[in-house]
Amino acid sequence: MATPVNQPPNLEQLQRWLLAAITHPAGVRAGVASEEAQQALRLRSDELEAVVLPSLRMSAEQRLAVYQHAYFGRLIEALKEFFPCLSESLGEEVFAQFAVGYLTRHPSQSYTLHRLADRFAEFLEATRPTDEGADAWAGFWIDLARLELVIDRVFDAPGPENEPKLDFEQLTSFAADRFPEARLRLVTGMELLSFRFPVGEYYSAWKRGERGAVPSAQPSYAALLRRDYVVRRYELTAAQFALLRALATGDTVGEAIAAAAEVDDDFDSLAANLQNWFRQWAADEFFRGIEF
Repeated sequence: MATPVNQPPNLEQLQRWLLAAITHPAGVRAGVASEEAQQALRLRSDELEAVVLPSLRMSAEQRLAVYQHAYFGRLIEALKEFFPCLSESLGEEVFAQFAVGYLTRHPSQSYTLHRLADRFAEFLEATRPTDEGADAWAGFWIDLARLELVIDRVFDAPGPENEPKLDFEQLTSFAADRFPEARLRLVTGMELLSFRFPVGEYYSAWKRGERGAVPSAQPSYAALLRRDYVVRRYELTAAQFALLRALATGDTVGEAIAAAAEVDDDFDSLAANLQNWFRQWAADEFFRGIEF
């Protein structure tokens, strides 16, 4: 039950009221008028001094605004930590504008900041400009946000460190004619991504300290997994991506190869590469099991 302003609130009510007042994305006045704040303490913005004393230089509202600005400043800094490459590519001011827009539409709802960025790429996609020139740049930034978000997710999610791994000898330890019937299980935590831009190359260059221009649109593909608690990223061809994606959905090796062949119509080249692909993927610890 809300406490009228003429009755002293208890500590819990004050805490809930203060949280609503300083975390509202539209500012202190909107926070005080919000349903959450009013449920804790029925108080108008012109009655703030009944709860928060003014100082010699600031009103009660201004004092609350200090905390409100600090709260959102910390959230923006947290988003920059999720997207360091994106924030540098956009520039600090532009990234902050996107961050404020995101936090206004998707306020933090968790006790931990680790969930703060979950919908940032989705927000960029939903608010991308419609004019052709700006839309191309927006597509690159959306892809870059997706990549950085997945890097963080793969790092933090359950990984394959304690799982058994299949090496190439184990993959080829049975009759060759049975291999197309096999179902290969990818290691825990692996994610397969397709992009509209070569964001992997851009991200790698950024990691090396190189600062290039935004690249032109060109499809790219990647596999990400954690090994020894370090996120590894592997650039893939379209055919490799199709093959691994089919395996990830439970298709047999034969079905996965057929999916790759739909992408790469040079079947002779595909057939010549398959053994090397599986050998390299086994060496990179992509697989944790095989079933027939």
